[in-house]
Amino acid sequence: ARLFRRLTSAELLERRRQGLCFNYDEPYTPGHVCPRLFYLEAADYISEDAVTADLAAPAVAKVFD
Repeated sequence: ARLFRRLTSAELLERRRQGLCFNYDEPYTPGHVCPRLFYLEAADYISEDAVTADLAAPAVAKVFD
């Protein structure tokens, strides 16, 4: 059983609009620390190897006429 609740996109947008913490109904301010740990799930995970290869690639390609 999960000990956390997944927020919908609408709930996330509403919390951002109100300036609230995603975990608690308190204002989110710079330096905010939640009183408990939480999980963050991401669907767009990029492997470390892909990031390293991308950083090694040239940022700008030369175009010759």
